[in-house]
Amino acid sequence: MINKQNWKMTRKYLDYRLQVDQVSPDSMEKEKTHLRYLLEWAQETSFSEVVTHRPTFPEFLLVHRLDGYQGHLSAVYIKKILSTVRMFFIWLSDNGYKNIKQAWVKTIKVKRLSDVPKNKEIVTLEEILAISRAETLTREERRARASLVFLYLSGMRIGAFVSLPVRCVDISNRLVDQFPSLGVRTKNGKHATTYLLDIPELLHVVQSWHDEVVTTPPFCSYWFSFLSSELLDFHPVGKFRSNLARRSFKAWLDRVGLLYHSPHKFRHGHIHYGLMRSKNVADFKAVSMNVMHSTIEITDQFYSVLHDDEVKNRIGLLGKNQPGARSQDEEIIDKLRRFLDLERQGKDK
Repeated sequence: MINKQNWKMTRKYLDYRLQVDQVSPDSMEKEKTHLRYLLEWAQETSFSEVVTHRPTFPEFLLVHRLDGYQGHLSAVYIKKILSTVRMFFIWLSDNGYKNIKQAWVKTIKVKRLSDVPKNKEIVTLEEILAISRAETLTREERRARASLVFLYLSGMRIGAFVSLPVRCVDISNRLVDQFPSLGVRTKNGKHATTYLLDIPELLHVVQSWHDEVVTTPPFCSYWFSFLSSELLDFHPVGKFRSNLARRSFKAWLDRVGLLYHSPHKFRHGHIHYGLMRSKNVADFKAVSMNVMHSTIEITDQFYSVLHDDEVKNRIGLLGKNQPGARSQDEEIIDKLRRFLDLERQGKDK
């Protein structure tokens, strides 16, 4: 049974994070789940006495999960939970829990935790072209097809996409205004004007849907439009609309016999497409800025992973007499390294 006072303290902390630290609602939900793991671990033991609780919290996470799936939690997710819990215990220490010492908080970690190496899942150009050519029978299926193509062309996160007003999209100029002031739910409230990839066959699909949406009132407020005419044009997007989008995407892809990828894998595909065609650091930086990353290092660390076949092909080209091919790659790598070094030096000042 979960300790009632523990539960109350987690709620006070989450309220503090919302009111004082002003974290986003999405981040709040994630931290709430992280703290649920902590409550399940502690059970009836008060947070003031968990220093001696066994097994330790990191050991608990290695063998428990709350979502009903088999297997252990990913290394990345465990590290995120531990980070949240360390911040929580520091807050507890500052709010009357004198038994919680900084030295103990530092022990809330897992040594040498890593996942089994695997290729990052992405939507390839071949897959998105197949999606763009697939049959649609209903307005909902046309919306699903156009939405998946838009996600690939734009690299948008699904939460921002489903809240994107039609007035923020200019297909002819390949322009998307991701402005929270206009209702777009971007990560951490960031705002930017971003651009669609210039792939004519794909742009034709999104232009066709755009034309249909703007000429079909009264449910044309959003690019991922409502399907019921009973909903007024100004009807707000619900909290779980991204889940509705996922179900709609999967239902259509299953019907036409195409592989389902989560919406974020279309973002991976967008970034991968851009990075593989970058000729210099300026191109690399443009891709990073277009997906609203705060630094080029984030793009490089999480999205520039090559698939095994790409590694094989590029390694196979090394040392072969292909005029300019190797020297150009080396030049790009050198420029990227210099750029990253300059960014790090700037942060250290």
